[in-house]
Amino acid sequence: MVGANDNLENVFAEFGEYAAKNEFAPMRELIYQYMRDAIIKRRLPDGCHLVEDDLARNLNASRTPVREALRKLESEGLVKHHRRRGVEVRQLSVKEVSEIYDLSIVLEGYAARLVAENITQDILDKLQRLLKKMKDTLVDDDQNLEMQLHQSFHFTIYEACQNKRLEALLKTNNDYIQLFRAYTLQVPGRMEHSWEEHDRLLRAIEMRDGDSAERYARNHLAVSKEAFLRQWQENSDSES
Repeated sequence: MVGANDNLENVFAEFGEYAAKNEFAPMRELIYQYMRDAIIKRRLPDGCHLVEDDLARNLNASRTPVREALRKLESEGLVKHHRRRGVEVRQLSVKEVSEIYDLSIVLEGYAARLVAENITQDILDKLQRLLKKMKDTLVDDDQNLEMQLHQSFHFTIYEACQNKRLEALLKTNNDYIQLFRAYTLQVPGRMEHSWEEHDRLLRAIEMRDGDSAERYARNHLAVSKEAFLRQWQENSDSES
């Protein structure tokens, strides 16, 4: 838990390395992405006071990209600005998390249906390779690699649905879903069950069965939502 601004140094200790890996991205976007991750993973807890000067110093950045990142975080409801107290972290509520999942359930189901009904061999081959690599991570219990492959699997479906507006909405929501997975994978057996859910989805796509593909895609996220909310509540109870 972060209780004072001097602890921001620990929270942002790896920002330099993160920025170096994404050197071509605008600084405001790097700061925004890094801070959003820290808030959702509770490295920056609810009520943490954020001062632009302190953030700029710890991020080795000017105040302008810091201010722009804070504005974007505020538009998403992750920080709030008080007239006298300045900017404070605001955790997503259970209702907000549920809304994000519920929207993704509908969108992902529709995308899976479109892909199943219009699948090409190249896309099918790519999904099969990704699913095989995801299974390999179960042996090594490599959650970080699994999360990368999981995102690649879903992004392949988004890009193959041939609907650019749908693709854009899905990728925006997926940023949150990926962060939430850090919690869901703490549930014993969740990584194995997740692979099985993707296996059923891919089999439906292979059969060009739009109805089943939509159902399995929706079910995968519904189960993920339940796992996240259960794990989040357990973590909240342990912190209280």
